[in-house]
Amino acid sequence: MKKDELIKILRKVLGTDAPLDFLKKLEEKELETLVACVRAKVGQG
Repeated sequence: MKKDELIKILRKVLGTDAPLDFLKKLEEKELETLVACVRAKVGQG
């Protein structure tokens, strides 16, 4: 999955329009891990 798509998913999961472009500095695999962790945490709540 591309970085832009992953950042878009994070924005949706977090329910924010905040600028998250700084996350593009991460490697794609790191972004995938971050998305998975956030999804898991949000799913617990």
